[in-house]
Amino acid sequence: MIKNQKAGLFTGIYILLFFSIAIISMKIFAILVLSLGSILVIDLFAKVLSKWFKFRRVVSLTLSMIFIFSIFVIAFVFLIPAVIKEIDTFVVFIDRFFVNREWEKFFTNIFPDTEKTLSNFMVSLQPKLLEFLNSFVGKLPAYGQQIALFLAYYFLLTLYGIYNIDSLKKCIGYLYPRSIRSTGEKFFSELYHSLDSFVFSTFFSAIFVGVCAFFIMSFLGIKYTVLMSFWAFVTNFIPIVGVIFEFVPLALVGLSSGVESMVWLLVLMSVIHGSAFIFFLFVMRGYSKINPFFIILAILIFGQIFNVLGILIAVPLCLIIKLFWTNFIKPYFERG
Repeated sequence: MIKNQKAGLFTGIYILLFFSIAIISMKIFAILVLSLGSILVIDLFAKVLSKWFKFRRVVSLTLSMIFIFSIFVIAFVFLIPAVIKEIDTFVVFIDRFFVNREWEKFFTNIFPDTEKTLSNFMVSLQPKLLEFLNSFVGKLPAYGQQIALFLAYYFLLTLYGIYNIDSLKKCIGYLYPRSIRSTGEKFFSELYHSLDSFVFSTFFSAIFVGVCAFFIMSFLGIKYTVLMSFWAFVTNFIPIVGVIFEFVPLALVGLSSGVESMVWLLVLMSVIHGSAFIFFLFVMRGYSKINPFFIILAILIFGQIFNVLGILIAVPLCLIIKLFWTNFIKPYFERG
């Protein structure tokens, strides 16, 4: 067995061991994934601060961590209560929207064919959407009890992880025998930088989309601005298909204010998403990129395995698979 194959074997074992945590407990796995994602964002943001302002490493990490944690604190102290408050009225709004067939008054006299097609779609969408909303609202009290414990472990793990990130990077090599240590370190270095850029760009793109959605809906006078902007933020973490999940409720609340408002909302949000995508490409330049076909396939597969968490980590998993293939499997196939 050549050095590259040995390194691939060790790396594959460590990756499988990490994901086997999900078999033991999905909650622990989710905490680890969220903490690792936060550490990646904080670390890259700290590098930016060090580069721009020449701060010392520990100062950059501290300022970066305060900034990221402040976003979480603001979200849970001010944003989440407002979102929960709007959910109850949003469920009532959706129920009345379908019962009264609100869309008909906008399309019947202008586009009768469009109204017929839209009615068929709305009728098929109603039970699924209402079932999801009612199920989510019913579970909110139980979620509240679990979230507090989840966040406590998340903050502790992230806090200790970010201040020991440099030491942990140096320890990666000791997971491999000396003869293949450099090969293993090369793989994890490439993986770290690719994941670092992906998580960083996705996180700030999500904030940008959510904030813009809030101001656009406020300007157009559309209801449920807090809930829908929060939804736009969350769905931005789901590549490609997340835009569809985002635009369906946006179209419904926009239509309640008139066809013109709905069109303007969807057009402006499309422009915002285009700008966010350009930022994403700028940050990811020079790093591994995944074909959209494989992203959609990964969302389907990992969504079945890890549920909602699998949808959120589909692209990072694709990056791991691609880099594993490039570093360990492809060279073996090319040898002959």
